[in-house]
Amino acid sequence: MRRRRAWLTGLLLLIALGISLFANLLIGAVPLPLADLWAALRGQGEETARVILWELRLPRVLMAVLVGGALGCVGCAFQGLLRNPLADPYIIGVSSGAAVGAAAGALLGWHTRGYGWAIALLAFVSGLLTLSLALALSRQHGQLRIPDFLLVGVALSASLWGVITLLLVLAGEDLSRVLYWLLGGLLNADWQRLQWASLPALLGCLALFLHARALNLYTAGEETALHLGVPVERLKRLVLVSGALATAATVAVAGIIGFIGWMTPHLLRRVVGGDYRVLMPLSALGSALLLLWADAAARTLARPVELPVGVITALVGAPLFVWMMRHESRRQNVE
Repeated sequence: MRRRRAWLTGLLLLIALGISLFANLLIGAVPLPLADLWAALRGQGEETARVILWELRLPRVLMAVLVGGALGCVGCAFQGLLRNPLADPYIIGVSSGAAVGAAAGALLGWHTRGYGWAIALLAFVSGLLTLSLALALSRQHGQLRIPDFLLVGVALSASLWGVITLLLVLAGEDLSRVLYWLLGGLLNADWQRLQWASLPALLGCLALFLHARALNLYTAGEETALHLGVPVERLKRLVLVSGALATAATVAVAGIIGFIGWMTPHLLRRVVGGDYRVLMPLSALGSALLLLWADAAARTLARPVELPVGVITALVGAPLFVWMMRHESRRQNVE
């Protein structure tokens, strides 16, 4: 019964994602009629429609799918590794490290010199360096202690946000640019950034998919997983590093988009169960779908002004997060 429900859920998500991809190509500050879209897809019609489709809409829509899918996949894996259904991709401090790199790049004025790609690269590298430091500080006797790792991650994040605040004070006229990036957005999506982010994001998610069975065994307990042949310490490092790789890539090109990474895996777990071989790909599909429509709302709700997509996800996710916490608390009290 549960397997049939999982197949049905996956099919519905695929159909919804396909329809949403097409619909989002029509939506924007300048609505694109269906006839013009069809002509532009074939390389025909007016040049304006072709530019809107191929240079603006299509890379942005694909970027939303990539970022949302990666965050959903990583959030699902982290919830399993940390045994916390409310964990998200940013819990390990990668986002804070990437934020420092991006803010520093903006402060150096790289975007005015045509070095926008360098800001993304710096954000990516600084996010991974933050992870490396957290791993080094939380390892004892060759073992990675997850509770210590989380505490170190929280401490590093707090310190790095102090650095970010200092950089914001020094940003001057670049303040709005840095703030927009911190709030998350797909305004700067283009083919170059999409190509750059795809490889690390897809590699990180693929590594997580390939270890979904081991993650299933790990959730039963570390000792049980060891007896069943799972290299627990190696699995911890692999999930954290692969998840950080994908997260750093998304943060580098789209900023910090909250709630996407925990919301979809948490909701889908109630529908299809906790088998990560099923839950992880469905979480990627669901999160991609959610971010697509959040970005559509960000583009259209306050036209001609464009809202950061992180604002939209926060407005939806924060009340849902509070409701989930209250629901979990009541359920535990009943049990």
